Formats: sequence, structure tokens, C-alpha cells
Amino acid sequence: MSFLLIFRTWFRSIILWLAFFSSISFVSANAKPADQLLMITSDTCSWCEAFENEVGGIYYKTKEAQKLPLQRHNFYDQFPDYLSHITPATMTPTFIIIFEGSEKGRIIGYPGSELFWWRLSEFF
Repeated sequence: MSFLLIFRTWFRSIILWLAFFSSISFVSANAKPADQLLMITSDTCSWCEAFENEVGGIYYKTKEAQKLPLQRHNFYDQFPDYLSHITPATMTPTFIIIFEGSEKGRIIGYPGSELFWWRLSEFF
């Protein structure tokens, strides 16, 4: 292989990587999403695990996720500053619907996928 061919292959790889990474939006831990579905969860919560198995893996593909991206927050961790005005959950899972930075409602517990989608649709 000639030097020119190696250089051209390497250069194309760099360009592809730059194009890929420039299309990704990086969200910092301090980002303040105005609209979100905030899931209060815990590692020891069997209902949280049921949600993750039934809904969590596909939620990001739904039209609801386009309007309310799912953010997970550990029950035992303190809320970040931008959520300090939200009343903490008393059990897991709790789904807090946030529009324009304000709480609009909650789904307390996980009633199964069919009832979860029905309850979530009440906020649209």
C-alpha cells in the first residue's frame, strides 16, 4: 500500500468520526430539560424492574418520548438544583410529568404497561 492510500483511508475515517460526533448532542448532568418524564426509581424496586422490562427499553422510540424524554433519578439521591421545587416522591416508582419546568402530575406506582400508557396519555 502506498502512503497516499493509507493517508486517504485514515483521513476519511477521521472525517466520518467528526461527522458522527458533531450530530450527537451531549447533555450535561446540569442540563435542565423543560419537558420530561422523571422516573423516581431504586435498584431494589421490583416494580421499577418490571417497568424497565416492559416499557423502559422501547419508551425512547415513542411519540410520548419526543415530547417527554424519560429521565431516571435514584430515590435516595438529592434532586439537582433545577428540580428543587419538585416535591420528593414517597415511593418507587413514581413518574413525575414535567412541562415547561413545572410539575403537571404524577403516576404513582407501576400498574402494568397498558395502564401506564393510558395514564400517561391523560397528560397529552
